[in-house]
Amino acid sequence: MNNIKNMLVAAIAIVGLSTSAWAGTGNIGVVTSMISIDASGTETDTLTAGGANVADTSTRTKSISEDTFTGSIFAEYTTDTAWALTTGIEITPGKADIGGNFSRNDAELSTTGNVATTNLATSRTVEAAASGFGTLYIEAPIWGPLYVRAGASRMSIDYTTTSSANSGSYTDAINLTGTNYGVGLKGSRDGFVYKLSYEDTSYGDFNLRSAGNSVAANSNGITGNVDTSAIRLSVAKSF
Repeated sequence: MNNIKNMLVAAIAIVGLSTSAWAGTGNIGVVTSMISIDASGTETDTLTAGGANVADTSTRTKSISEDTFTGSIFAEYTTDTAWALTTGIEITPGKADIGGNFSRNDAELSTTGNVATTNLATSRTVEAAASGFGTLYIEAPIWGPLYVRAGASRMSIDYTTTSSANSGSYTDAINLTGTNYGVGLKGSRDGFVYKLSYEDTSYGDFNLRSAGNSVAANSNGITGNVDTSAIRLSVAKSF
């Protein structure tokens, strides 16, 4: 949430500086998006406290794609110059589920303090959702109604992991930043601005490390990636 507030302050500063230099138009509006969230991750093991990651023989890689509709609000400023640049900020409230609930069954063969083989059946589950979407962006006209867009985005991944036995879990926060690119058509009529666009956002990788494994010296690590693509319709009131 602090990052979203910082982005809002930055956008206000950009608009304020632009206003002092040029006359222009401010727009406040809403966006509806059909968005596809693509996520992938790979889990590996550390077999000793100081050991290197070693891949397990079970299936430890997962890729998912989830489609959903989202709504956003945005505020922007367009300069009144020959090459009219637009700067703005967009915020998407709420959450988007990522693939529902996933589970995996394992056999725990040992635990710290027990020298015997245990062969304890363990069920692990995880569910996740994306939230805290925000983007600072610049839009530039190319030809007629055609424009391109570039920006800096951020989002958070909220997730929960559970286990049926004394086993490791992940608790690290996932806060991602990325680059936003798009192309679209823009027009205005009767004091309103309309946009139809396609956008891609590529976020950086994230890394997690488990704690509380049944063998104290062991841990698991996850490396993952999240990207989004969207078809979007925007309507804004000019002032």
